[in-house]
Amino acid sequence: MNNQTSTTARALAAAGDADSARDVGALDNAAQAVDRKLAPSRVGLVERLIYGPRPTVAELQSGAAMAGNVAGTERAVVDAALGCLARGEAFTANGKLSATLRKAVAAERGFGYTVPAEFGGANASYGALAAVEEALAANGLGPLAVEISGQLTIGAGSLLAYGDAAQRRTFLPLVAEGRPMAFGLTEVGTGVNAKKIQAYVEEQGDGSYRLFAEGAANKLWITNAVHGGLIGIVARIGKSGPGIGLFIIELPAQNVEAGSDYEFRCEPSGVAAFLANFNSRLHFRNFPIPKANRIPADGVEVLFYCLRMGRCMLAAMAAGYQRMLARDASHYALQRLGVGGPVIRHEVPRLNLARILGGALQAHALAFLSLRQDADGVDLAGLRDLTKSAAASAGVESMLAAEHVLGGRAFHMGSRVNEARVNLHLFGVVEGEDDLILMGMVRDITQRFVERYLGSLLGVIQAANRAPDGSQLPESQRILRIGLRTFFRYPLRTTVAKLRLLVQPSFWLLGGWVLGNALLDLIRLPARLVPSAWLPRYRALPSPLRRHARYAERKLRMLRWSYLGISAFFQLELTRAQIPLQRLGKCVEHLVSILVICHHAALRDGGTQQVAALQSQLLRDKYRAIRIVTGLVALQRTRRAVSAIGASIEAGQCSMLDGVEPQPFGHPWDSTRKAS
Repeated sequence: MNNQTSTTARALAAAGDADSARDVGALDNAAQAVDRKLAPSRVGLVERLIYGPRPTVAELQSGAAMAGNVAGTERAVVDAALGCLARGEAFTANGKLSATLRKAVAAERGFGYTVPAEFGGANASYGALAAVEEALAANGLGPLAVEISGQLTIGAGSLLAYGDAAQRRTFLPLVAEGRPMAFGLTEVGTGVNAKKIQAYVEEQGDGSYRLFAEGAANKLWITNAVHGGLIGIVARIGKSGPGIGLFIIELPAQNVEAGSDYEFRCEPSGVAAFLANFNSRLHFRNFPIPKANRIPADGVEVLFYCLRMGRCMLAAMAAGYQRMLARDASHYALQRLGVGGPVIRHEVPRLNLARILGGALQAHALAFLSLRQDADGVDLAGLRDLTKSAAASAGVESMLAAEHVLGGRAFHMGSRVNEARVNLHLFGVVEGEDDLILMGMVRDITQRFVERYLGSLLGVIQAANRAPDGSQLPESQRILRIGLRTFFRYPLRTTVAKLRLLVQPSFWLLGGWVLGNALLDLIRLPARLVPSAWLPRYRALPSPLRRHARYAERKLRMLRWSYLGISAFFQLELTRAQIPLQRLGKCVEHLVSILVICHHAALRDGGTQQVAALQSQLLRDKYRAIRIVTGLVALQRTRRAVSAIGASIEAGQCSMLDGVEPQPFGHPWDSTRKAS
């Protein structure tokens, strides 16, 4: 992609949302820079599943092959960690990961697992790291998996991808020996919008910098941030500057209070998740940073680059956590006597156990397919976000299923199931909230289609919303959809817009696309009568999985019509219609997960294939429960009700909230503060 304004940013601007247009445009530029750096050789798998051409069977099964190849490579690191756990040395008295555990893992080069050998690391692949992450989480050491993941994906990963030779020589050996490394992006007053951060640096005469991150600009929720550790700090270049930089810092061994040349404080963030890890709030005033410590890249670009691997590791951890839940819940069901015998003999507990195993398989399969795709130079657009969302969602559902089997034992304070609860819930939030990620995923996989076929509609509506002097019409007079209602309200503008649309080449290109794809679907229709066992594509799968994989591929192809339908229905209003995009994203997630599970399990044992068959059926049930195109009228009623309730809350008129005082936030910020 070229570094140009995206269709989404232009659509937001046309709809009158200038602030969102600027934010999205800036974030898109960072994402485009990552694409140029990675230079993928093939279009993303999810986009091909919808718009064609279909991936081969070998490509769909490549993740399973990778998982098989790395199986067992994790044993040295995992055995060292489990040895500490067995001896009672893995955690301190206050529940934190212990220095003894870190020393044992560092001796096996676990903290530098993917760091090249020349810097003291193990030079392992990210696939091998995923095996480590899953095994640790499966055996009660999820916090260690979290720490190593952050250390290597977004910590060392930023240095490996963007650091210069001197920076890699200086800092990577420290990472490999076990020095904690964090990534400081989010702030007290700024969360998901990375371009709105307020921490800044001032350049000094000698080329060095002074960092200011005070009050609402304090860095917050920073995992692995600890006194004496390393951190990559994202900060604005100049207090009001547009540029975002990344700086590697060695944090002081203790707080430095007012009265010194600079101030520094590192204190716990107070979050209830990741309790065994360091998770901190950081304060800087006039903090010195050497010139050589600036990473030569945009800080948000580095973030986007590293998050693709972070999301794969999150899925691997989710798979491990769910395997742990399945083991403990099944052990309980085998031992506990219920009505008429052990709990395991009843159908509902069996269903819950199967749900947990299915969720583990789903997260595992998606993680390794994503890693294989990345290693093969395939664009991860769509798949990286889907992997994270599906794994996080499955983890929460598995947590609920385990609670239904274990009952009150799931909440025992010494239970590792209880300790996993908050972490699994947080997986849906860290690195981006899942619903927002799914909407971004839909945008990624439809972007080529939109640019080629729907851009003309955007241009027509943009023109219709401009006054004769070229200025933009007020919001109350803007047209977001060209239809019968707008014709009666603005007959002249609507007629002119329709005429302009008819002379757009892309409008006729879209007509050709519709006709060609309709004919193709018509030609394919008789093939649905052919048994799956007769088709080479599905004969490669075990019999119970063929129909699920075939169903998923057929329904994924149909989603191109669903997206066209909601685009034609909402038009420019789609910039505000998040609910239909979220529902479409969930459909994509369920169907891709079915297909990936089936092909992954095809290279596994019969028991895994049984789990895959049931999980595929459960995902099919979820998919069928979502109505998109056929439910557009009902969806509009839902959106109107949502809008009314939101407006009521915003105006302070929701009576159900009367008499209830809100609790002050743990880290208050000035909500009226204007971002630069």
